[in-house]
Amino acid sequence: MFYTETKGELARTMPESKCCKLSEFSAIARSLGRLEMPVFEIRTENAASARKIMSFVNVIFGFKPRMRLIHGKGGRSRNQHIIQLLLGKKTLETLKGLGVMSESGSGISMENGIPWHLLSRQCCRRAYLRGVFLGRGYVQNPEKEYHMEFMTDSSEHAKGIVQLAESFNVTPKVAPRKKGYMVYVKGGDDVAQLLRVMGAHSAVLTLESVRVLRGVRGDVNRVVNCETANVTKAVNAGLSQIDAIQRIERIIGLKSLAPGLQEIAELRLANPEMTLRELGQLLSPPISKSAVNHRMRRLIHIANSLNGKMG
Repeated sequence: MFYTETKGELARTMPESKCCKLSEFSAIARSLGRLEMPVFEIRTENAASARKIMSFVNVIFGFKPRMRLIHGKGGRSRNQHIIQLLLGKKTLETLKGLGVMSESGSGISMENGIPWHLLSRQCCRRAYLRGVFLGRGYVQNPEKEYHMEFMTDSSEHAKGIVQLAESFNVTPKVAPRKKGYMVYVKGGDDVAQLLRVMGAHSAVLTLESVRVLRGVRGDVNRVVNCETANVTKAVNAGLSQIDAIQRIERIIGLKSLAPGLQEIAELRLANPEMTLRELGQLLSPPISKSAVNHRMRRLIHIANSLNGKMG
């Protein structure tokens, strides 16, 4: 849901300047385009992205492209929106100028790298990253994991995407995959920054809300775990104290103890649930928690020394 909403938000974000439209279209066409001579096709499952591509083509090429819709046939199959551009001389030259395609003696092919000549302005770099995401990007639901990725079929293109992200103080990593390369970031700060850079402001707000909630949950869990550990420690200490006092009573009797030790031993047997501080307050005059703890350690030492006399 988060991914779908983010992609929808970015698909509806239309750049105002023509230079940004050129940059974003270049990224989308480079990510989703393929040659089906004599046609250049751009395929997308997202209807909003298809409408955006149609608008870009109209502005950049000066004509309305043909679009076909192939309906999915159940299961995980989805509708395919196919935008087709007939590769005439003018269209081919424009695609070459946008860094989408290249032409050599061996024929026409997809360009490998980034069209840096289009990306001298920061707004155009933002638009290009947005286009790459709309083409083959993905962002994980932040409630599960902080993760964003961009897929590409070229190592040179992957390195270029990394450079673009680095210009916005984000350093992605690149991982090879069966059908290309994945450029990805992990961590809430980096994912939020890239969403912000691309213009997905609603997605940023959602992610930040999740981060706050996760932080609160983490703090609560840490406090609960700490309290649980303290309670467990106190219970175990109390049980060992009672065990020692009962051994003393069984072997030599509590009356054989010094008055102070006898008094605290009897109080502990009568009040097994009390803390050391509470036990100290019952004495007359009251004594501190550390003083009670000192007496308990003496009782445990006495009990341990009596082990040989049992039987």
